[in-house]
Amino acid sequence: MSSPDQLTKVGSSMQRIAFTMRIKPGTEEEYRRRHRQVWPELLADLKRAGCQNYSLYLRGTELFAYMEVDDFQRYLEIMATSRASERWEAQMSDILIRETEAATGFPPILEEVFHLD
Repeated sequence: MSSPDQLTKVGSSMQRIAFTMRIKPGTEEEYRRRHRQVWPELLADLKRAGCQNYSLYLRGTELFAYMEVDDFQRYLEIMATSRASERWEAQMSDILIRETEAATGFPPILEEVFHLD
């Protein structure tokens, strides 16, 4: 995993985070449906954790995620204590294929190799 120092900064304070995930075959429509109904308390916790400009993209069973955070370590700490996040993770466990870093519980972060503002 990238260390917080290696994450790409946006301006002077934001860090760009990109990662991939997978869902189980045949669950694509259910994944879309659940994301049309993201709970307000989860959205509030994501914002409280400094997350913004968060997008998910789906191709077949492959997911690409992008977000910007104030401080990735702080984001991890806040989301680790979020009851809404814990409930959401439990709800998604039947369709997500988990690949996470042992140290963070977060999917491996992709290395940014190019950026154009």
